[in-house]
Amino acid sequence: MTKTVKLSVAGRVARISITAPPLNILTAEVQDELRSVIETLRGRSDHNAVFVESGIENVFSAGADVAEHLGREKTTTMLRSAHALIAEILRSPVPTVCIVDGSCLGGAFEFALACDQIVASPASKFGTPEILLGCYPPAAMVLMPQKLPALFAAELIQTGGIFTATELQERGGGLSVTGQTQSLHEVAADLADSFGTLPRGPLMEATRLLRAGASERFLAQVGGIEQAYLERLLSLNDAKEGPEAFLAKRKPQWDHLEYR
Repeated sequence: MTKTVKLSVAGRVARISITAPPLNILTAEVQDELRSVIETLRGRSDHNAVFVESGIENVFSAGADVAEHLGREKTTTMLRSAHALIAEILRSPVPTVCIVDGSCLGGAFEFALACDQIVASPASKFGTPEILLGCYPPAAMVLMPQKLPALFAAELIQTGGIFTATELQERGGGLSVTGQTQSLHEVAADLADSFGTLPRGPLMEATRLLRAGASERFLAQVGGIEQAYLERLLSLNDAKEGPEAFLAKRKPQWDHLEYR
């Protein structure tokens, strides 16, 4: 294991920190490690909330590893790791909060959307640029219409556009954006203090009913999208051309052929 994920518990708040320099790329290995840590917390009763943050200043995560989008075997492993991670965060018996400072793109944005709350610095950037690589974000197709206005969700997925936290909030993103009077660290600390004073049992009951089987629903919905990705999308040359062009730092040469 990469051992890039660290866990600490204090003041009845569990803090998970991801440190994989320089961009916290969510390889399948990192996602599996993160999922394992979150799963472990389900067996503990010493916390009222789970906060996930980056151990790297001004970077949350640039998303999944582009190299893992090449080849059916790597892609299958990458998708299943990502979807298992999201299902696990949705199973958390206590509230989950994603603390974002910097870029939160692709698979990282999908993970953030699976959390109950997002707290971000104003200039943090969010988006799912997968379409620019000749693919699409399966988990976002399930989570975005649930968490964002439907028209905005379609825009994010179909254009690959990237928005600041402030812009996302203005478009109905629902996240909490820090202002000029408090830093992200201060806002997160205040929120942690608030969660620490709450009664765990009632909080768990409220969280359980608020999500109402979210993990199971997510897996049921994303399963068909994942299959379409592996069977239909990967049969297209452009799905290979996009990642190869990105890795070679060149402009992609699309053939524009559709699935037959």
